[in-house]
Amino acid sequence: MKVTLRELTGELIRAVPMDKSHIQGLYEAANDENIWAHLPKTIRTLHDMEAFVEEALQAKDSGAECPFVIIQRETGKIVGTTRFLYMSSAARSLEIGWTWFHPSVWGTSVNTECKYLLLQYCFEQLNTIRVQFKTDERNIRSQKAIERLGAVKEGILRNQMIRKDGTFRNSVFYSIIDSEWPSVKQHLEQRLQLTEKTK
Repeated sequence: MKVTLRELTGELIRAVPMDKSHIQGLYEAANDENIWAHLPKTIRTLHDMEAFVEEALQAKDSGAECPFVIIQRETGKIVGTTRFLYMSSAARSLEIGWTWFHPSVWGTSVNTECKYLLLQYCFEQLNTIRVQFKTDERNIRSQKAIERLGAVKEGILRNQMIRKDGTFRNSVFYSIIDSEWPSVKQHLEQRLQLTEKTK
């Protein structure tokens, strides 16, 4: 799937195509052990982040992935990252994954607006018919966040990955398909408007 990376801008955040200039900001945003509890890697040093970004940019250059950094508009600081991956032109589908945020924005509308912008781009610009999400069966917080988007739980793939501690991970899969997008879009817009009104 050919994706032209461009900045996506909302009221709260900007989703900006990742480049090497973001390494320091990402490293600062990643400085909390809680972020990495259920992710395949742990970023502890600046060198770790340099390798993380280099790997993401190599995947971008090969056309396999489209990584973004998430910048909070109010502060101008990087608060996390996400990306498109497993992109298929033939199936007109992709996955939104490798999402993590600094805990300071957990429980806010940052993730909601981020996913709204990405999903809008997928369904309205890329003509995608399926967007999927997956998360560790143990990661209840992530599952609840995905479900709040309006994604449909499809099931669990057993032993789908091997965790960094060597244990086997069951992954919970969710999706949103093109026919569901109008109602999901309305749901997300209502959530974001409600947040604005209660500020």
